[in-house]
Amino acid sequence: MAHTNQNLPRPLLREAPRDRSRCMNIKIGKRGMSVALLILVLPLFVMAQDDVPDSAGRVWRGYTLQQSIELGGRIADVNGNHQMYDTLVNLRSGPRLLSQELSIRPMAHGGGLFDNLYLSSFGFGGDPNDMARLRIEKGNWYNFVGLYRRDENYFNFNLFANPLNLNQGIGATLKSTNFDPTTMPWYVNSPHLQNTTRNMGDFNLTLFPQSAIRIRLGYSRNVNAGRLDTTLESSRTLITEYSQSRSDRYQFGIDFRVMRRTTISFDQFFEHDKVDPNFVDNNLSFREGSITGTPIDINIPLPPSGCTSVAGVTFPGNNVLVPGTGCNIGEFSFNRSGNVRTNIPTSQLSLQSNYFKKLDITASGTYSSGHSDFLNFSEFSNPVKGPPGLITGSSHTERVSGNADLGLTYHVSRNLSFSDKFRWLDWRDPGHTDQSGFTCSATPAPGLTPANAGCTTANPSNSTIVSTLIAERTYNNTAKLNWASRRLSAYLGYRYGRRELTGSPVGDSATLNGYYSVTDGVEDAPKTTTKINENTALGGIVLRPTDAWRINADLEWLGADNAFTNIGPIHQQRVRINTTYKVKRWASVTGGVHFVETRNNLAESVNASNPAGLATPNPNLFPTTGANTVPPAYGHKDHWRYYTFGTSLNPNRMFGFDFGWTYLDQLINSATCVPSTGLTVQATPAKCNGGPAGNAGGIPLIQDYQERTNTGYATLIFRPVHHVALSLGYDLTSTAGHNRWLLPGGADGTGNLLMVSDIYGNSPPLVGNPISPCPAASTAVTGGCAFAGPFPDAPLSQALNWHKPSLGIAIDVCKNLTLKGNYAYFDYNEKEARGLPLVTLPRNFHANTGTISLKYAF
Repeated sequence: MAHTNQNLPRPLLREAPRDRSRCMNIKIGKRGMSVALLILVLPLFVMAQDDVPDSAGRVWRGYTLQQSIELGGRIADVNGNHQMYDTLVNLRSGPRLLSQELSIRPMAHGGGLFDNLYLSSFGFGGDPNDMARLRIEKGNWYNFVGLYRRDENYFNFNLFANPLNLNQGIGATLKSTNFDPTTMPWYVNSPHLQNTTRNMGDFNLTLFPQSAIRIRLGYSRNVNAGRLDTTLESSRTLITEYSQSRSDRYQFGIDFRVMRRTTISFDQFFEHDKVDPNFVDNNLSFREGSITGTPIDINIPLPPSGCTSVAGVTFPGNNVLVPGTGCNIGEFSFNRSGNVRTNIPTSQLSLQSNYFKKLDITASGTYSSGHSDFLNFSEFSNPVKGPPGLITGSSHTERVSGNADLGLTYHVSRNLSFSDKFRWLDWRDPGHTDQSGFTCSATPAPGLTPANAGCTTANPSNSTIVSTLIAERTYNNTAKLNWASRRLSAYLGYRYGRRELTGSPVGDSATLNGYYSVTDGVEDAPKTTTKINENTALGGIVLRPTDAWRINADLEWLGADNAFTNIGPIHQQRVRINTTYKVKRWASVTGGVHFVETRNNLAESVNASNPAGLATPNPNLFPTTGANTVPPAYGHKDHWRYYTFGTSLNPNRMFGFDFGWTYLDQLINSATCVPSTGLTVQATPAKCNGGPAGNAGGIPLIQDYQERTNTGYATLIFRPVHHVALSLGYDLTSTAGHNRWLLPGGADGTGNLLMVSDIYGNSPPLVGNPISPCPAASTAVTGGCAFAGPFPDAPLSQALNWHKPSLGIAIDVCKNLTLKGNYAYFDYNEKEARGLPLVTLPRNFHANTGTISLKYAF
């Protein structure tokens, strides 16, 4: 989730002319005393206005200077889950340069090195988001804009990618009497924690901006660095990458305006990307056991009930694994590294012209041919069970892309016009990879490294050369009939689109000693192409019944004959209606609705046309004939419905009020298949193809998600005396609904997928855990308790309340000097209640934050 914006846009307070020739020394009477008492009892202040007292600036060596600076400090007190606070807010205590502005203009027109210089910044000193912007321009000579941004991206939602089997019952798997899941590292942190910082710079220079020939130069850099936690795909070992990626983009452009009302532009771009992934076995510093004194990293989820104790493995307190059928219980070490280098040159030619009186023309064409190389790939794994292994190799991918569009608008009359726009896109990504795997010594010592593991390049265990291709060709044409007048504007249109996606599976013509090759560089496997035809009806209207009232609406109605995936829309409708009514000069009302409805009644797609690898593919995701007999597929349906309302009241300088509200209704229903066997208590569960091996034990189901969210804000501004402004604000987000992505029902949408579990919700029951008496959230069945599955501990919804009341004051202390402050209370409260033992750290928190500052304009 993105950081909460602490400076939500609000109408700026208007300043009336005032005398600030000296520090405030006026008789304020009883009202002033009341204000003074209020200030004394406020622990912190909330900023009530963003503007500063007007300043005419000062003259310095022939220039007029206007500048302001706001210095202050933040105070933050957090109670509850600090990880969620940092994910959503991430404001810390400390001094800040809250804002700064500088404007310099020469007094004599055309004199000096520039006509205007403007510099502004905010957030420096410790805020998660800060920015600096510089603009310098000189008439017909140049225009320069530089922008620097820095963002801290912190994400630590401990339910994300969490296996959710961390309850107290696991203590019986390890022969321990004092096992506590709260000691697990992923009880607090997400296995996919992210803590990165992104530094971005954009610098653009335009030479001769008013001339017939204009030159544009640009450079951008994006650097992203920090910590990324993830999990190894096979054994779910926790690994960490301290990553750094850098992207440099250069631009050269030239505009020709030698013809009347016509501009021809050419741009050349070059982008160079550099990524050096380096994943190491971290496991969040959690090491549970040891072999001959060498710690081992336990996988997540923890070893299930089928693990065999390995000779020499011990755990704290002389605990051992419960005997079973065998499994991989961890790693001594793991690392994966490589270097990715990407170069993308792009050329673009464009035209804009209304040279002809009744005809407007826009056209552009772009061609790009880039390549990406993954060099020096190396992955070494040293597991507790089995020999270590080493994989090396490299890969190369091309990216060839071309696109063009042509737009024509013909003005039949002053009110009537006809427009047509054609757009074409064609890209392809051919690539190949060459990898070799090596088996190391059969009996490794703990802490083995590739250098002494017996890994040799002379006798690889396997080697592959793989060539692939994916490509898409898309074109569409949009025609519109437009009418425009003072009170009424409208259009009717039609869009036809054609999309073709081509892909080839792995090409292998020969298998020799584990090597896979491609004959003469040509893939032997046949390519497949999926085609989609789309037809869309378009309509829109802008109505102005009076000068103060405006209504605009748009409609799109799409129908397609195919989809690339089973969630791609076959039918889609979009409706947008917005209105603005200015009741009085000081009062306005806004409102709107936005509906998006999509569905896919066809189960056939590129990925689902043959889900089981059958000799005779069945086009249905859930086939109705053959060994796997189930009802027909239900397809995919979803909708997003937004309702908004707002008002702004500013009758006089003493009083101002703003209010806004948004309601979101989101629903997603999608057919899928859970590859589950022997774990359900449904009487006669249906079957479906559960994977590429033709698993007939999968259970068809409808994944169901619904969210209803209310978001609102209210701000009251009041000026009790001439030099004081107070504000009171409140922000609210409240969600409700249900989430059955991990708690699905049957294929017909009725009933839950029920899993046989122990009393703590682990399915299958962990050996040694009790299976009775079952808690209220389950039903007693043979072999255990029936929980809604497949993960009984997963949340049923994302229901939560988010409150943010605020209070503030701004005082004009002296000429051009304003004392400001803010106080805000953040309250995050999840409304989930399952009746099971809590298996992850509670995510609720509340925080008091405040800012005190002085802003000086001179």
